Amino acid sequence: MTDNPKAVRGPMYVEATPLMVTADVTPLVAANVGELLDLLASDEFFQDFMEIADPSENGGEPADRMQFETLQARLVERMSTKVALTGPQAMRVAGRMAKLAKPLADLSAKTAAAVMRGASLIKHPTFKATRDHLAENPLPGQQDRRAS
Repeated sequence: MTDNPKAVRGPMYVEATPLMVTADVTPLVAANVGELLDLLASDEFFQDFMEIADPSENGGEPADRMQFETLQARLVERMSTKVALTGPQAMRVAGRMAKLAKPLADLSAKTAAAVMRGASLIKHPTFKATRDHLAENPLPGQQDRRAS
């Protein structure tokens, strides 16, 4: 059991889903599960864990959310949050991420541009009264971008 979280060594696999690039960090999760079990069995965390897990330890009352969140924060402080990669491994992961992310980034940029263009093109007649009202009575902090 360590006092300071250390980076976990191991492979990191990268793949694409239709909307995102994902990183499989199985070595990190496996190390964290083992570390979590060790921490919960330790004198430092065992009693706090039992108060949350077993209501009879807490006078028959279920633990409140604050106890859970406090224990969670203490455990997260002690867990590994990084995967250590060698230089060549990091270059392969970076290259794979860049290759998989490029089409997603391009699609995202096109979608954002279309949304912004579409928002400015909404001229449906049912919004005329709202447009006229806002033109005469601008909202606080609203500015006409066309004037600047």
